[in-house]
Amino acid sequence: MKLLVLLTFILLLLGCSGEQMSHNITKTQITMSGNKPPAFFSVANIETMRDYVFDTKDFSFKLPTAKENDFSKMNGWKGGSSRNNKTITVYLDPVYHMDISTSGNILKYEERAKYVDTKDQRYINYVREKYQYPKNTKLYYGTYGKENYKCIIKERKDKSNRYKASYDCYKFNPLKTKAISITTVLTYSKTNKSLAKEYTYQDLKRRAKRTLDSLYIKDGW
Repeated sequence: MKLLVLLTFILLLLGCSGEQMSHNITKTQITMSGNKPPAFFSVANIETMRDYVFDTKDFSFKLPTAKENDFSKMNGWKGGSSRNNKTITVYLDPVYHMDISTSGNILKYEERAKYVDTKDQRYINYVREKYQYPKNTKLYYGTYGKENYKCIIKERKDKSNRYKASYDCYKFNPLKTKAISITTVLTYSKTNKSLAKEYTYQDLKRRAKRTLDSLYIKDGW
């Protein structure tokens, strides 16, 4: 903490602009954390959003697509890591929120993992009945990630009038005896009318596609 304050003071003496200072401090946070996600962070600009890759022991991914208005109209993207980097949170207050997480456990290739791998529609029906999801809940299979991971996707509107989409993606070992899962959850909260046309649930899903397509699940066999 003392080092961070000292670096800020030095940047002020050098006459950095506010944006430059923020960008430099963000880089310092990343460097100090050993190129791992710091506990708390803020992203300074679109360039950082585009270039930085989060790399943890269990998985890696790119940040979602950003727009200039995210930084000029909104407060910019922020986030943090928890559970020893097993959960990474990225958000744009007050509208977009994204969690990428894993249990870190190696799963047996059975039941849920097997159903997702074979895209068995009977499992979709079973889950819908077991958890009694409302009729407007969408439940389906998809493919995402660097290695074309098979995923089960759930979209719904919760009691707080927020829209959520969860992508539970699986990587299987070559013998199809083990599996690892990574879950990405998107949350959209409605904003004021002046921003509602630009910041939408569909827009969040389009932006998050960059993250989902870049997802890499590391071998843990």
